[in-house]
Amino acid sequence: MGIESRDYLRHESGGGNYRSFGVASGGWAIKYILIANVAVFLVEMATADGQGSSAVIDYLELGRAQLFSQFQIWRLLTYGFCHALNPLTHIIFNMFVLWMFGRAVEPILGSREFLTFYLTAIVISGLCHVGISPIPVIGASGGVMAVVFLTAMYFPRMTVLLFFVLPIELRWLAVLYAAVDLFGFINPGGDAVAHFAHLGGAAFGVAYKYYGWNLTRQFDSKWNRFQINRSARKKKFRVYSEEDSHLSKASLDERVDAILEKISREGEASLTDQERALLKEASNKYKKR
Repeated sequence: MGIESRDYLRHESGGGNYRSFGVASGGWAIKYILIANVAVFLVEMATADGQGSSAVIDYLELGRAQLFSQFQIWRLLTYGFCHALNPLTHIIFNMFVLWMFGRAVEPILGSREFLTFYLTAIVISGLCHVGISPIPVIGASGGVMAVVFLTAMYFPRMTVLLFFVLPIELRWLAVLYAAVDLFGFINPGGDAVAHFAHLGGAAFGVAYKYYGWNLTRQFDSKWNRFQINRSARKKKFRVYSEEDSHLSKASLDERVDAILEKISREGEASLTDQERALLKEASNKYKKR
């Protein structure tokens, strides 16, 4: 049973400390992700060949040969925005689950961080799949699983309705789904479900919360260090113009004159090591003029 056939619904009694299911919850990231998935699906339908396939899917799906032999790196992201044309439940339930739980954790992470988290989960899930299976994969299930498990880490006692009927705490629902995917991975029955991609996404969602990661903060920190180092290199290797050179020479002349006046007043023994070094430097420069 893949995540596309799994049903979630909030139990009216709530659960845990979960307060983010309000109408105004969520942010721009979840909206753009949903719009992108639906837009790609509509393009798939418009270019369908009548046999359940599309040229768009062929270009965006993720396969081992496409990634490692042809180095088509973009597929690590694009496969997560493709869905099977038949059955329609593939995209419907993925988007429903993503909306249901994504709007819960996006206000906690912030829209920018949530988008980074989701896209990273897609990449990790894809790598997990191609590392195990040579069969191409499409679908947002790996990223959606990451969101579900992250929500379960934040709100483990939140009550949901399994199949819209059975009330169950989200932590136990997450364990159940992980067990189903693990069983499906160990005993593949030709269900065409990327179980290991689901498990990879789930593991990333758990690790993200457990280790307190913040992906955008880490990126910003590395970018700031890069900018600082770049600025330092520019200062170190500054290219002087003729005007700069003229001003530098004028300044050097003034400092040399001041040192010579000091010698005439107090004698050469009064010079400091820095002043002696400056006189030596000036002497070398004057020889080259």
